[in-house]
Amino acid sequence: MQRIIVPKDAPVKPASNEVIYLLPQEGNLYKLNLHSHSTLTDGHFTPRELKEIYQKEGYHGVAFTDHRECVPHLELTDNTFVALSGMEADFNLRDESGYTRKTVHINAIAREADTAFSLPSMPLDYDVINETVETLKQKNCIVTVNHPVFSDMSCEDLLKIKGMDGVEVYNSIGTMFNNYSDDSAFYEYFLRAGGKAFPVGGDDCHLRFENGSPFVEYFQGFTVVKAKELTYESLITGMDEGALYASTGPMFHNIWLEGDMLHVECSPVCGVFVHGKYLAYKAAELEQTDCLTKVAIDISGLRAISPYIWVQLRDTKGKKAWAKPYWF
Repeated sequence: MQRIIVPKDAPVKPASNEVIYLLPQEGNLYKLNLHSHSTLTDGHFTPRELKEIYQKEGYHGVAFTDHRECVPHLELTDNTFVALSGMEADFNLRDESGYTRKTVHINAIAREADTAFSLPSMPLDYDVINETVETLKQKNCIVTVNHPVFSDMSCEDLLKIKGMDGVEVYNSIGTMFNNYSDDSAFYEYFLRAGGKAFPVGGDDCHLRFENGSPFVEYFQGFTVVKAKELTYESLITGMDEGALYASTGPMFHNIWLEGDMLHVECSPVCGVFVHGKYLAYKAAELEQTDCLTKVAIDISGLRAISPYIWVQLRDTKGKKAWAKPYWF
């Protein structure tokens, strides 16, 4: 076992003995894909087919976020699966030939299942983007920003968007098909710059997959929400309360703070990492095999110099999970 901790000369800040749960104690963990496209726009599968293939992989729900159209699929929701209503809006900077040079994509997930509306494709103008975010908020939607690296966004670009709830830290089509790195490093810079939004993992389904090939955007990135029950309303409540995390495999079971000790219970992993605002300061528990399932890490130094901590998991296959940051 190897432990890397904050340097001993880091400032000390007294901690209370209060127990703070970063995931609620009560409820169940539900695995969701919060970014998908169907045959209603440019996806390969019908909404019902998406439900079927995701249920077979152990998912409890999918947000149907077809381009520019929020279409409810109430008939797909039952006591084993929730079809979340949503849409993806796009804002594009095009050259004289019409080629898209830069883009911003945002997802809206409706808090009410029967919500339906449409939006046109819009120019890449941050006043227009923020007006659209406000419009989506008025429609009672949760708003997330998609694949910032694929979209050629800078951290400054992301900080210009006001009122968003989440940011994708992993997008399967950007990572697996377009061969970009995942967006988690980008999200880290966003946090260091003062941004606040929860992490999202999504698949962004477009293409056909063959024989379970891993080189496509299915079953790669997901978001886990802790909720009291598998209903539309309960999942939305979990998202609103920040009871969630993003992952490509590892699972958080419990995360809590007790004084200066951070406790993490999870599926077997080889690394539990706690990041703060500054790169040189972090805490980690490392092993060579996936044998870590329960760790306690002293974060007194991190708490003294960083306004937040961000807990991450990694296994020996390189799969990762990203908890919602906790701000002190």
